[in-house]
Order: sequence, then C-alpha cells, then structure tokens
Amino acid sequence: MPTRRAPVALLATLLLGLGAGACGGGGDDPGRSARTTPTQPAQPVQPARDPLALPPQVPQVATGPADPAAVRVIRRWLATLRRGDTHGAARFFAIPSRFQNGTPVLTVRNEVERIAVNAALPCGARMAHAGGAGAYTIVLYVLVRRPGADCGSGVGAHARGAVRVARGHITEWYRLPDAPPHRRRTPPATGPTV
Repeated sequence: MPTRRAPVALLATLLLGLGAGACGGGGDDPGRSARTTPTQPAQPVQPARDPLALPPQVPQVATGPADPAAVRVIRRWLATLRRGDTHGAARFFAIPSRFQNGTPVLTVRNEVERIAVNAALPCGARMAHAGGAGAYTIVLYVLVRRPGADCGSGVGAHARGAVRVARGHITEWYRLPDAPPHRRRTPPATGPTV
C-alpha cells in the first residue's frame, strides 16, 4: 500500500535505485547472424521477484515474547510521531536503516531520508500488542490521527509491522500484511499505511 505523501529526496533515491536495474547491455551483436549463433539449452525462467515483497528473512508472525528494550524504543518512537514531531521520530532510526511501507525496501542513508520516511507516514499509531520473532519485534498497531498528516479513514484501523531494534535505534522497519499468512482468508484491507 503506497504512502500518501513521499518527500522529494526519498522519491529521488527510490527512482535512482529502480532505474539502475534497467541499465546494462545484452543487445544482439550486429556482427553475428542468427544462423551462426550456437544454440543453448533453454534455461528455466525464474519468476520475477515482486519489488514490494518483504525480504525473505523478515518474519510475519511472533514466535515468542518481545524484547522489552525493543518495545521501549518502539513505544517512544510512536509517542514522538503521534505528537507530530517527525524530526524527533527520525532520531529513533539508525543511519543506515531499512524501511518498507508499500514500497520497495529503501535504505535510509542520511538525516533527510530518515525525516522523510517518518513524514510520509499518514497516521500516528499506538502499540496494541508486541511479540518477538528472532531479532524482530512483531507489532500490532492501532492507527490514530497525528498533527501534520492526513490519516483519513484509517483512524481506529489496525496495521502490523516487523521492527528490528539494535543499540537503541530502529535498524529495520517493514509494514506487514494486515493478517498473518496462516490466518489470511480474504485480501487485506486497503486502508492507509502506518
């Protein structure tokens, strides 16, 4: 689910990253004819990886209790964001860190980008529940309004995320599908992203 607003610096980073994949050679050599090209056995076609898919190491369900230190960092970040303080909320993200909210995974490399990912979140949130899964905290959020953003009809909706915290900072933040994989029966709601 794409964010409603994306600052220019973040969009430029995203577009440059996506454009790099389109570069490269591979065209036909005009000096070779189709008759003289040796045939090669057909290679199985690998399905294209969905650029919006979660990285394979990111868990989608909690397998145990959450790390209390990680929960404290996430709660403090959420409280700061709910006040509309995107600059303060940005300081909870490490540089570099990874972020995905309905986008390809972005690498946040500087202060401008970490402010941008926080400013792009249309809603504030409260933590309703947290569990652990390896190095990640699986969070169930309740979406709320926050100053400086338009949460629209998302207020009161739930969203899920996988957050990795190290040394007091968020190093990875991923928006998870609204329902865990084993409980999904219908496509997830298309409310605003966190």
